Amino acid sequence: MPSRRHHFLDDASSPWPMLIALIASVPAFYDSMMPTPATWATWMYVVSGVVILVSAWRVQKLGQSRHGPEHGAKTRAWGHHPLEIKLDWFLGVALLLNAVLPQSNESEPALIWRLVVAVLMLYRLLKISLPLFTETGLARLLAMGGTVLALCGIGFYWLDPEVNSLHDGLWLAFSTAATVGYGDVVPSSTASRIFSVFVVLLGYGLLSLVTASIAAMFVGTQERKVEHDILRDMHQQLQSVRQEIVALRQAVEDMKAEQQGMPPEETPPKAQRATHTEQP
Repeated sequence: MPSRRHHFLDDASSPWPMLIALIASVPAFYDSMMPTPATWATWMYVVSGVVILVSAWRVQKLGQSRHGPEHGAKTRAWGHHPLEIKLDWFLGVALLLNAVLPQSNESEPALIWRLVVAVLMLYRLLKISLPLFTETGLARLLAMGGTVLALCGIGFYWLDPEVNSLHDGLWLAFSTAATVGYGDVVPSSTASRIFSVFVVLLGYGLLSLVTASIAAMFVGTQERKVEHDILRDMHQQLQSVRQEIVALRQAVEDMKAEQQGMPPEETPPKAQRATHTEQP
């Protein structure tokens, strides 16, 4: 049976294009809240929306070809649920709509709409990248956590005018993800405050996974020790039972040998006469 990681890397239904498109649309979301938005953000929305729509169409077509038209809605390609396929279609259209809406710093309804789309994008990103987090070790989790924190630090340095250096951005990313909140560096702009909300959510998830992985290492070591002790006791008990069985078998063989070596018992005379009288 193929693993979830095999489905994640399957060429026919690979989520990598959608994963890259969702990640690429994140800078466009925050750029719309900057005082001077860049034109590349609009094209980023368009490209990401088209890639997501094409990926959703491929997955839906793949499900119909594998299970037939009547079972196409029940496809489970790389963890898909029918509602998630509809969500992919919605996200593709929503990103295309983001490209034509007013900038978030100029229209509050546009900002609210983009926030709703961002939350749904975060949910879809977690669903797609779940196999990468559930089927990995501590070293890879630490590497992924460090990469995410570095990207978050760059994001704070880009979005917040009060963050004057990259190391201040990295420190703000760490203190935000760890929910420490020293107060020496704080988000000051609307974009950085919204960004800090998602950093907190990512920090909860990553720190929980790393902590759980470290705890699992200690628990696994203790469990292996307990299993070793149990197996050793079982081996000793089995050895004792085997010795008892060998001793019982030897005793039975000795009893048989003694019975075979004894002469046959003589029949008493009265019993012999009674036997002769009973015969006709």
